[in-house]
Amino acid sequence: DGVLFVIIPHPPGGSPPDDAFRRKKFETMRKKSEQGQQDVSARRTAAFQKPKKDRENFRQALINILMQSETDMTLPPDDIVSPGELDGPSSQEKDILRYYYYIQNGIDTEHVAPMEDIWLDNVLSLVPNRLKDGLADYIELLSDEMREDYLLSVKKAIVDFVLRDPREKEDAEDKNITPIMKELRVVPKPWAKSYIAAKGSMQKILYITNPTMCSVLDSWNHSFGGLRLVDVEEILMRTESFELNNFQSLCMRHVEAAKDTLLKKWFPEVQNIFYQGNKSKQITHTHLDAFFNSVSVLMTSQLRSLCMDSILDYQQLYCPPPEIVRKNDFQGFIVRLVLEGVDMKFEPSRNDFETVLLNVFDVFVKAVSMVPRVDTILFSVEVARSNATLILVIAD
Repeated sequence: DGVLFVIIPHPPGGSPPDDAFRRKKFETMRKKSEQGQQDVSARRTAAFQKPKKDRENFRQALINILMQSETDMTLPPDDIVSPGELDGPSSQEKDILRYYYYIQNGIDTEHVAPMEDIWLDNVLSLVPNRLKDGLADYIELLSDEMREDYLLSVKKAIVDFVLRDPREKEDAEDKNITPIMKELRVVPKPWAKSYIAAKGSMQKILYITNPTMCSVLDSWNHSFGGLRLVDVEEILMRTESFELNNFQSLCMRHVEAAKDTLLKKWFPEVQNIFYQGNKSKQITHTHLDAFFNSVSVLMTSQLRSLCMDSILDYQQLYCPPPEIVRKNDFQGFIVRLVLEGVDMKFEPSRNDFETVLLNVFDVFVKAVSMVPRVDTILFSVEVARSNATLILVIAD
């Protein structure tokens, strides 16, 4: 009468009827969740281990192909092993021969991806067209050589991959990387703009690769590389001691002879090189001043080397290094002991020796500083310059 519902009591210590159902349902859902997590973890582990397993299988397959018994393996051809090496090469030599044999014959070319044509096109695009005109046969030969080198490099990489210890960590290679190598790996290069600017500047004012420059270098090295301002051999051939005045006259005569060689032989030869180069259009007239400035730097460098070598020979005349063995030794100078009244003195005096011997260095520098610039003589029109001769700088 007026009661909406009745709560049925349950025995003490028991549980409502729906609790067992809910616990069972929760337990089932928990087991399913744990099973699902285990399946996901197993799939992730398998996905992680599969590439590694594939690499191990690939490595093992290649090892089985390469490391076959020597009885089943054909001997390397004669161009790999010379007859003398078959008599008894060491174990290290056998390993090296086997390594190169694996590269040449262990990997079938059919299983190596060839070089892509677009790579070859990119290489050829770097070569100016003027250098490729009429040379189709040579270009084809060079292209075939690049393809063969590429296949050989891929084969070598495969063999190195097989023979490498799998326990070796790749980060171990970073220990051999120098700071310069790390800087070169930076992309984009922070010094790219300055490099391009310097390259453009050198293309305009640097002419050391010009054929006439090479001819000047070749002429100096072959005909005048042994020239000296003083002939030390003639001085050493003397079996008697020198009077100081006679020694000074001999040195001056040597310097004059070397100066005549420079002005009457070397300089006209250089002048003729540029004259012929101008006739054959090897000299560009767009940056003529910069070109002949480079010529002056080259000629100055050659004269400086002549002066420094002469100074070194002159110095070693008095103080020879211990490693030099001479047939004849320098006989020295004649010094007289003179008595004047109650005083005794030496003639020549110490100051006289110092003045004469040190003055030879100044004569050397002056002799190589009298060579004119080649452009002031080459052109009929007089070049207005404050420095008509080559400026030579010799450190004290």
